[in-house]
Amino acid sequence: MDLHNEISKLVEQYIDDDGVFMVEVNIKGKPGNLKIQVFIDGDDLLDVEACSKVSRKLTSELEEKEMIDGRYVVEVSSPGVDKPLKFLRQYQKHIGRELEVHTQNGQKHQGVLLSVASDTIELSVKSGKVKKEIKSETLKLPFGEIEKATVVLRF
Repeated sequence: MDLHNEISKLVEQYIDDDGVFMVEVNIKGKPGNLKIQVFIDGDDLLDVEACSKVSRKLTSELEEKEMIDGRYVVEVSSPGVDKPLKFLRQYQKHIGRELEVHTQNGQKHQGVLLSVASDTIELSVKSGKVKKEIKSETLKLPFGEIEKATVVLRF
């Protein structure tokens, strides 16, 4: 089994019952000088303590099992609001926020996330102006057709 899969399995064990889930594991660098990046998210807001807990447990296990030769650094954090949403469960906490969604057929939609179901999301998208009034429509997108979705930041 490769290091990426081993680390992913370990992280999954640490977060199984906390409402926290793994988004991604990246391993950068070369043997003897690795950077292990673990991105986790939560069904609610993710706090620093959740990241610290995973980091401590992972580092301890890597050292105990001597899984990596040489130097390495472990970083555990949330993916950040600018990163694409990868899992349906990430969408729930963004209801009411504006998303930019790219579909597999090349379409791009921007609108407010209204709801999340087991396999779809609903967006309120602007459909044009009628007599100075902006009209919107509800668009239902199957999760399997979403290529990339990001939260639109407004300042």
